[in-house]
Amino acid sequence: MNLLALAVFATMDEAALDALKHAAAVCDPRYECGGVVRRVEGGYEPSALFSSKKPFGVDLGEFYAADVVADFHTHICSIHNKPFADFFSPADAYANQGLHTVGYMLSLCDWNIRRYDPAQDERDDEEVDFTSGRVIYLTCGHIVGWVPPVAWYGEGLQPVVLKRPSRTTALKLSVNCDGGACARRAVPRSVP
Repeated sequence: MNLLALAVFATMDEAALDALKHAAAVCDPRYECGGVVRRVEGGYEPSALFSSKKPFGVDLGEFYAADVVADFHTHICSIHNKPFADFFSPADAYANQGLHTVGYMLSLCDWNIRRYDPAQDERDDEEVDFTSGRVIYLTCGHIVGWVPPVAWYGEGLQPVVLKRPSRTTALKLSVNCDGGACARRAVPRSVP
């Protein structure tokens, strides 16, 4: 699924940041979405966006080639990963370290874009202590950009309950969203 118009940028950072800003606007926030940045004549070019259609993990392996210098992806924001969405996963950090590429990640929880360069940044630099006594280490990278929050799933829309004047039932309006495209749907309910 091609969700990005290709352009050439002067720097790798510009290419990745532009691609992640585009991803925030068009990718379904329930799934990770990403791509790679290639070195091309005249600069750097982000690939088309690819969605895993899975909440965690996007496999960019098929996009890797000798000209790839970086990858970029989103981290969803859910109750299951909110404490960890702002960190590079161990798989993210290992992939960038093994492939000698820079990683960029947009957390849909805090809307910051982070950069992890295995040649410059430490891996596993943040200790996370659980109440059970378990300890894990995650990679922070550093913040290089920010995306304004996008209203999804009815965020910013007020639920409304309307009463029909001539009936004893109320009409409850709820909001369903799939990414940026929201649709309202009426659901009747009984009023006691």
